Amino acid sequence: MRDQGIALTLDEVYKVLHLTEDMDEEDAKTVSDMVAGVNAVANPKAVYCVAAIEEKGPDYVVIEGHKFVSQLVRDNLEPVHKVIPYAVTCGEEAEAWSKQFDDILLQFWADEIKKLLMGKINQMVVERIRKTYFPEGGMSAMSPGSLAAWPLTEQRTLFGLIGDVKELVGITLTESCLMLPSKSISGFYFSSDTGYVNCKYCPILKCPGRRAPFEGEL
Repeated sequence: MRDQGIALTLDEVYKVLHLTEDMDEEDAKTVSDMVAGVNAVANPKAVYCVAAIEEKGPDYVVIEGHKFVSQLVRDNLEPVHKVIPYAVTCGEEAEAWSKQFDDILLQFWADEIKKLLMGKINQMVVERIRKTYFPEGGMSAMSPGSLAAWPLTEQRTLFGLIGDVKELVGITLTESCLMLPSKSISGFYFSSDTGYVNCKYCPILKCPGRRAPFEGEL
């Protein structure tokens, strides 16, 4: 799944940057130029697939030959037989565009713009997956590294399950399993009657993306 006419508006960018229309004229032109520039090259991308759970052990699951070791993953997948692994990114094009800025403020603005691009295509992915695979039930998600109970090193296994993620959407993993472009996310969706949400166990209380009250660390 690739960019399907995704373009950012000034209003959207102003909102994420916490700017107002009465800002300094020079800053306003800079933001306008940045939006025009990224819209000219941006190609956010996403990939997802359906994967069958083949085996469940005491603290692991095997999904189409790929072994994920995590008690949390094992517990969450107890009642289900499939997952929808995914990877979403702002795209290499937007990442390359952002490299031109050496001013700290402009770098911050560029990062927020890339995050906005990623968020827009991710929302399209979420809506499509929900409609296609979970039209009548709850849909939960997990991501390697979002909680200590599922370490970031499991990204390698996840990418192996998805396929050639570099070829498909341009995401690579560093030696420490961080994703490049940095404004990328990955994980899998699964059916959940309990409405599992990572946020319930994440101690970053002021996170702007929080979707559920904190219930305590795992």
